[in-house]
Amino acid sequence: MKLDKSARIILSVTALAWSIPFAHAGTPPSEAQVGLPQASAEDAGFRGLDANHDGYLSYDEVRAHPAYRRYFTEADRNHDGKLDPSEAIIARQLNDRALAARYAEDAWLTTKVKAALLREKGLDSMDVSVQTSDQRVLLSGFVANTAQKKKALLVASNVEGVRDVKDGLVIR
Repeated sequence: MKLDKSARIILSVTALAWSIPFAHAGTPPSEAQVGLPQASAEDAGFRGLDANHDGYLSYDEVRAHPAYRRYFTEADRNHDGKLDPSEAIIARQLNDRALAARYAEDAWLTTKVKAALLREKGLDSMDVSVQTSDQRVLLSGFVANTAQKKKALLVASNVEGVRDVKDGLVIR
């Protein structure tokens, strides 16, 4: 019986939370509006890019901004060759998602390299730090001798996905 009551409370609160923005607007949103970010031309970042102050961003206006330039076509939902404030938010969100994916990929690569170093027999890698940026790995820390250093660099470079390995290891 407690589960039923809890479920009803959660559903009621959720329904109330969803209804508040629509009650303030006075009319229900159209199907096209549901799920799309809402913005206005008053957004400072948008205004700064809107050089001709027409309330839209053209490709020429965002050419120097990779976050917008890269995702311009995909964010231009109505295919009119310009971004309105909501479409500009979509472009920024697409860019942010791509950045997050790269960070996650680098974190996973760091984990794979550290695991490979720890698995390697005859290599004491407890004092070796691994940092990754854009699939480039930096090994830093301490190793016992030149052979250990060479082995650590070789192991790291053989991990799938590693583009480059930089040596920051110090022989103790």
